Amino acid sequence: MDRKWQAAIVFSAVLGLAASSPAQGPRLASVMREKLEHSQKILEAVVTSDWVNLDAHTRALERLTADPRWTVLKYPEYAQHSAAFVLTVRDLQRAAAQRDLDGAPKAYAAVTMQCVECHRYLGRQRMAK
Repeated sequence: MDRKWQAAIVFSAVLGLAASSPAQGPRLASVMREKLEHSQKILEAVVTSDWVNLDAHTRALERLTADPRWTVLKYPEYAQHSAAFVLTVRDLQRAAAQRDLDGAPKAYAAVTMQCVECHRYLGRQRMAK
């Protein structure tokens, strides 16, 4: 397995750990669990060039950002992280639509990094309290 896929799997594992944080509250934790499930399916689709499932799960991931559970946190910085996440998801949608073998994994990594950055931010907010 080449290094970039190993890195993608590590990012997914980090995302999984962060997505299940008990300090988030049950509403946000449930939507984060759904985000993780779609993210795992997206990774599978990227690795196998399954453009149909890549498109379907990427669209489902974007729909989650409109779910009221997603916006339960009212911090301005969380809204900024969320907006950046949506932009990276849309980049992934474009890569899927174009069947871009190079762009799709890069876009997936960007989506994952947005998740990690937001979860780091939220972790720092919790520690500050």
